[in-house]
Amino acid sequence: MAMQPTRYEYRLTLSNVDRAQEREEPLIVARHPSETQPHAILRVLAWCLLVEDGLEFGPGLSNHDAADLWTRDATGRLTTWVECGSATPERVRKVQQHNADLAFHVVMDDEKAMRQLVDGLAATKLPRAATPPQLWLVDHDLVKELAAREDRRQKWRVTIVGDHLYLEVDGKTLDGAVVRT
Repeated sequence: MAMQPTRYEYRLTLSNVDRAQEREEPLIVARHPSETQPHAILRVLAWCLLVEDGLEFGPGLSNHDAADLWTRDATGRLTTWVECGSATPERVRKVQQHNADLAFHVVMDDEKAMRQLVDGLAATKLPRAATPPQLWLVDHDLVKELAAREDRRQKWRVTIVGDHLYLEVDGKTLDGAVVRT
């Protein structure tokens, strides 16, 4: 019998100062049994960084050909694709070949893996019409500290200002840098 995903609920209050966004809503995350807690946290942080109408979690690790997060237009065409934790230049190229005008984002917390991706993308021929992917490097220590909390219900107050995340998680204050390339 296949193991079922674990359901996590994040009660988010989000303020993205630069994008003039304010949101307050519950965010439900289904963590696949083979998914690590840091990967699940990266998906939540990616949602916070990139939130737009229609942004939703993909099927996760149960479908390796799908994004971690995505948006679709009214016709069902993919408009935003978000990879969390890792991505290869080949995967970026493949997704962009099949989805014209796609906004592609990669959110990581591993500086070495990010450098490898940047180097690989520099050596890879992306489709001519493709927009270069937007790369986000989130402070590893912040992700690690958030991942240490495995409570199934958490209350997060997230403020994003410039290149920095400020969080209050169940009364504890955390912060970390975000570098966008």
